[in-house]
Amino acid sequence: MTSSPNIIFLGADAVRADHTSLCGYSRKTTPNLERLGAKSLVCDNAFSLAPFTQPASVQIFTSSRPLSYGGYDRGALGRPTSLFRHFHDAGYQTYALSTLHWVNRYFGYGDGLDVEHQLFTLNTVAGAAVAITKNSIAGFTEGRISEAEMLDIVAPTFNDMFRNCIDYCEQRLATETQDRIDFRHSLLINAKYDFRRVRKILEKHQASFSRDPANYIRTWFQTIPRSHEWLGREWYYCRRPTKLVSEAFVRGSAALRRCFDPNSSMLQTNRFKQYVDAPSLGDKVIDILKNHDRRQPLFLWAHFMDTHLPYVSGSGKRWWRETPRYLKATDHDPQIHPAISFRPGLPRDEREWEALSALYDASILGVDEQIGRIADAVDKLGLGDDTVIAFCGDHGEELGEHGNHSHYFLPYEHNIGIPMLFRTTDGMSARINGLTTLLDIAPTLSALAGLPPNPAWEGCSVTDQAIGTRDHVIVECFYGGNCLFHDRPIYIGVRTQKYKYFWKEYRDPKDWQSRDGDELYDLIADPAEQNNIYRPDHPALPQLQQFVANRLAEIPEVDTQRIIRAFGKSIASVAAS
Repeated sequence: MTSSPNIIFLGADAVRADHTSLCGYSRKTTPNLERLGAKSLVCDNAFSLAPFTQPASVQIFTSSRPLSYGGYDRGALGRPTSLFRHFHDAGYQTYALSTLHWVNRYFGYGDGLDVEHQLFTLNTVAGAAVAITKNSIAGFTEGRISEAEMLDIVAPTFNDMFRNCIDYCEQRLATETQDRIDFRHSLLINAKYDFRRVRKILEKHQASFSRDPANYIRTWFQTIPRSHEWLGREWYYCRRPTKLVSEAFVRGSAALRRCFDPNSSMLQTNRFKQYVDAPSLGDKVIDILKNHDRRQPLFLWAHFMDTHLPYVSGSGKRWWRETPRYLKATDHDPQIHPAISFRPGLPRDEREWEALSALYDASILGVDEQIGRIADAVDKLGLGDDTVIAFCGDHGEELGEHGNHSHYFLPYEHNIGIPMLFRTTDGMSARINGLTTLLDIAPTLSALAGLPPNPAWEGCSVTDQAIGTRDHVIVECFYGGNCLFHDRPIYIGVRTQKYKYFWKEYRDPKDWQSRDGDELYDLIADPAEQNNIYRPDHPALPQLQQFVANRLAEIPEVDTQRIIRAFGKSIASVAAS
């Protein structure tokens, strides 16, 4: 038995704190997290410093801010030492079970990883490249930026993408036998691609892009496609013939059924989840725990996606049969139809909004159930006294509070408030009320393992006295797309114990949700942020604006003139000093 504790670090996508019973929600969505919480450090005011996964991940794994190091487009590349490298260098065997196409070796997270399970689909690898170049491509096709400016960003990203997609095909071919055993209900298996044929298509596109990248962009990107409208349109047919036949039959029968039972038709079309489901992921984590060589400490990260829209609960290709059980357990109507969260567009009325929220709660309970299984396995295997178990959401989720669902780049409480806990090996428990963030995860795990933190990390352990004196946190991002500091407006939120100040350099043209101008909310009187109390002479404003200016001054891509234009010379001069 090793003297260093194992680290089991579990994440879940889009889990907002106020929908977990761990953090006071009236419905029992997280009974297992509550059970863990009784013997854990629980952070009651924990936040992501960005409201979506891509910039959240750099916080979690490199303890660095989203807009530092040139922005979050390149993931961990060029940032401080990652959690994986930190623990690997301390003698740990490191594992990543990544359902996230943003967290893998393609974005710099492979450094220090001994075992990486890529549990995301091929389409998402290509889709990520589009996401981090689409603003540059749109600027070129609309004549706002030159061909050279566009290619400076797009060419290296697309070259990497083609290499990564080819590497992904090789990975799938190498692991397909074991994948069929471990993940038989996911699209990883049930899409039934012939990855050798897919690889040939990728090589053809790679050669075409290499010959004339500008012409390639003109040909394929007159409008910004989704991945299945571009490369996926060709590799869709690189499936085994029996799969193409069966899929044609399913789609045909679903089209007929849509006329008289549209909900059933939608479930039939979506019988295979887009990602590895929570029960399969839980099984894989437990399998690794059982077979791990105990002479070496283990660092394992796994991320659950069932809580991401569309909210699904249950396992297998008839997963929806289990959804009523989760609805009933969270005191919702078990007759709510699981297909509601697959419908395009926003819910049509209050009843559908409530149903969407209920399905979200059910998905949280489904993930919590697997967290409980993993925690129980740790104890049954005799590892409880030698294993730290950590959990967090990567960001929150909107359920209609500001006119939308999912999570769309705005720093409201529902998008940034997350659950976060650490079960220690000595049974230490506490409720931590200070302002904590995802930046604090790496230093905390390091401290609980008895390791010094990396000096470049920006967070601190949640047990540090500095948490109690932290008076604000800064939330920062762009409104989706890539980080073009000189061409796009920066969005910043300041969160104190009392106020939320939402500052936009100006409203992004793609931002159809938020209003023009600044927003200010009294979180004590108005926790749902429905009453904007901003006025230029509000007494809280000078300090909050100074916080924003100070952060802008730390970003090399932001010059002093931008800060002066936003806040005037006096605030800008203080920030510069």
